[in-house]
Amino acid sequence: MKNYTFGIDIGGTNIKMGLFKITRFELIEKIEIPTPNIDHATTIFDAVIHLANEFLDKHGITYDEILGFGFAIPCPVKHGYVDVCPNLHWRNIDVIQAMQNRVPDHVKVVVSNDANIAAYGENESLDIPHNNAIFYTLGTGVGGGIIVEGEIIEGRTGAGGEIGHMPIFETNEICGCGKSGCLEQVCGTKAILNQARRLIPYSQTILKSEHLKVKSIFDAAKHNDSVGLKVIDEMGKYIGLSASILAVSLDPDVIIIGGGIAQAGDILLNSIKKHYQQYARFNTINVPIVLAKTGNDAGIIGAARYSMKAWKGKKNGSEEFSKRHH
Repeated sequence: MKNYTFGIDIGGTNIKMGLFKITRFELIEKIEIPTPNIDHATTIFDAVIHLANEFLDKHGITYDEILGFGFAIPCPVKHGYVDVCPNLHWRNIDVIQAMQNRVPDHVKVVVSNDANIAAYGENESLDIPHNNAIFYTLGTGVGGGIIVEGEIIEGRTGAGGEIGHMPIFETNEICGCGKSGCLEQVCGTKAILNQARRLIPYSQTILKSEHLKVKSIFDAAKHNDSVGLKVIDEMGKYIGLSASILAVSLDPDVIIIGGGIAQAGDILLNSIKKHYQQYARFNTINVPIVLAKTGNDAGIIGAARYSMKAWKGKKNGSEEFSKRHH
């Protein structure tokens, strides 16, 4: 009987791992360790297995009870294969094969981009998961994931859902991707801080350019500070615009806003909704926009749920999503 599954979120700084009981989807235990920086791929996979074995021993569980391992990786992934992952110093890594060599054959290994995994986990954590969803993760950069008919859209090369690099405005400044005008250039942490610093000298504001934090900007906005409100409005404008473009293309059931910046809460959400309403077309104007629920555990929750999806798909085919709302 397959009663448990693992969710693993591999980042450039830390590895998060959770053991989940499939019944009622209960988190049994989680751990976070620094990402090894020597011979990254081999060392990381060995570390994951070491942690898994410790969890199993501690809770008296055997591999016969394990459904699978789900992985969230910070780079494009296609069919479990990573061409290049700068944050992990990986090149040409077959994640599925590497892990499958370390676990019994019956244990299912699945992997996708971390934003895609978070999108899947957030959608599955809604009261009623939807077939079609758009997910934004707002933080240092801007990422995203797109779910269509219950499936994560990876695209031809695994770069599907790279919402942060939608060309959304005119600028001569170059994004980290090498192009210009990306959504990330107006909605990522660096962009938010830079915009506030440009406004502060010419505004009546409680904010100071020195030691400025994103949270300080949002807190100021909640107290009707002019700079804070302007920054929030600018973010809402471009996220709302990009969401309206995606919505008219994909006709989603829901748009989910997540990531560290989303902790700003309703003041940001309301700005996004306001601008989305201005740009949205046809019936997409009624698409609900909601805040993510899973917080810092989005990666491990999504990875674990994705492993469950893979197992259900293996056993039940496409019927898995037949009861979802459209």
